[in-house]
Amino acid sequence: MKRVSPFLLLALIPCSITFAQAPANNGFRTLQIDAGKVTGEIRDFQGLNGQPTPAMAGLPNLVNQYKELRTSFVRTHDLMGPTDVDAKFDFKNSDLAWLIPDDAQRAGVVEAGNKSTIFPDFNADPEKPESYNFGPTDKVMADIQASGAQVYYRIGRSWGANAEPPVNFDKYASAVKHIAMHYNQGWANGFHYNIRYWEFWNEPGDIFWTGTPEQFYQLYEKVARALKSTDATLKVGGPAIADPAHASPYREGLLDYCKAHKVPFDFYSWHTYAINSADPFDAPRLAKNFRKLLDAHGFPKAESVLSEWNLTPDFTAAEMDELRGPHNAAFIDSVMSYLQDVPLNAAMFYRGDASWMGLFDLQGKYYKTAYAIKAMGQMLDTPKRLAVAGTDIFGFAALAGRSADDKTVQILISNYAIPAGYKPKQMFRPADQVAKPKPTTANPIPPPPNELPLRTDIVYHDNSGYNLTVANLPWGKADFTIQRYRISSTQSLELVDEKSASGGSLKLSNPLAVDTVELIVLHRK
Repeated sequence: MKRVSPFLLLALIPCSITFAQAPANNGFRTLQIDAGKVTGEIRDFQGLNGQPTPAMAGLPNLVNQYKELRTSFVRTHDLMGPTDVDAKFDFKNSDLAWLIPDDAQRAGVVEAGNKSTIFPDFNADPEKPESYNFGPTDKVMADIQASGAQVYYRIGRSWGANAEPPVNFDKYASAVKHIAMHYNQGWANGFHYNIRYWEFWNEPGDIFWTGTPEQFYQLYEKVARALKSTDATLKVGGPAIADPAHASPYREGLLDYCKAHKVPFDFYSWHTYAINSADPFDAPRLAKNFRKLLDAHGFPKAESVLSEWNLTPDFTAAEMDELRGPHNAAFIDSVMSYLQDVPLNAAMFYRGDASWMGLFDLQGKYYKTAYAIKAMGQMLDTPKRLAVAGTDIFGFAALAGRSADDKTVQILISNYAIPAGYKPKQMFRPADQVAKPKPTTANPIPPPPNELPLRTDIVYHDNSGYNLTVANLPWGKADFTIQRYRISSTQSLELVDEKSASGGSLKLSNPLAVDTVELIVLHRK
């Protein structure tokens, strides 16, 4: 982190310290924290999609970076071969061509993917170890373990692979069972990784599933029962639904089927991208609604898992600056702060590696978004949560915590705003794509349905800076340091100021532009 010269005006008053860079005014947000009152624990939502090993040739190994981000879970989706049960990749697949337009790169992914699938020959006997191709997935699993994360195993296939139902549901369920035995019970020269979450499928629909809902229910039942037969404590769920806000056969229908047939169902997974609204409170609203839905359908103990989320699902080159820049960084930290207060059990950002929508460049260097997740991960060092008064649910968010030894207090402030005049964005397939209609500006790919009614009460005020007061510091009148780190268009979690102070409270004022994140660290000397 880069250190610059101090520039705040220091003014001492009895038992408190005040730093002022700008006078208090109506353009600054008043934030108040009582560091002597712990209200709970800061929750860990540091999960990522995408493995730390390269998903394609030419991408970097990111084990160390995942560790630095404090990655809690790695969801094994879109690994393009490894962890896929029976995926088949075809160079001419139109969705794969959309994702990877470069012919040479796509050819390499197809070749590597077809060599990496775990159960490549569906005519083989799933009871025999020689029927499996565990090597490529073993490598991915080892690197996930090395990163310090837990595996969240997505059962199914990656983007651009075959989407039809397996020809034999019993054989497929048996293959999944033996995969779990390999990674949890040492079967076939395997491991004891204690993988707890087993998510069935991803976004059932034409890209990932062309069968009927009834077939989906039946396959889920067979897979869930097969997994539970190996270990009743495993958490089995799904279906990683793309539209969690609307009634559908894959929402109410799946829940009702599992309830009626007493099928094991430990968690429901869902996705959300804010392409229609750019609203950071969409995910928290959905989490609240989904908890009510699960309870109403007879699953009060089932967990709610947000297994994909981001500002936009648009992986095309036109959105790269948006996906990697300070606007999305502020969005990420606002969302993760808001998730602290909703009934959600886990969350996995899409996506963590250096491929499309990833957090790192081809040399493994951080984008702004990676720094946002790193800053939130650092908040886990001060897990004793402190209430922050003065935030809103429109984008100006803050999270505060105290360390277990009471020697450190941290405050993370994110200032995000929906761009003026924002309209839902549309994704266009390339004109040369095969197999599907070639859209023009008059025939675009329809955007996802509005997951929630757009909020009409969003009004931005006092969001050009902050007037922060921290009372009852846990070390009393002892000396302490104040460090401020920023993510902005020109800063990447750099140290922008450092001061020494003493006293039982702190007052701090600074400008904070929209699309900026600030991490404040108070540490007893």
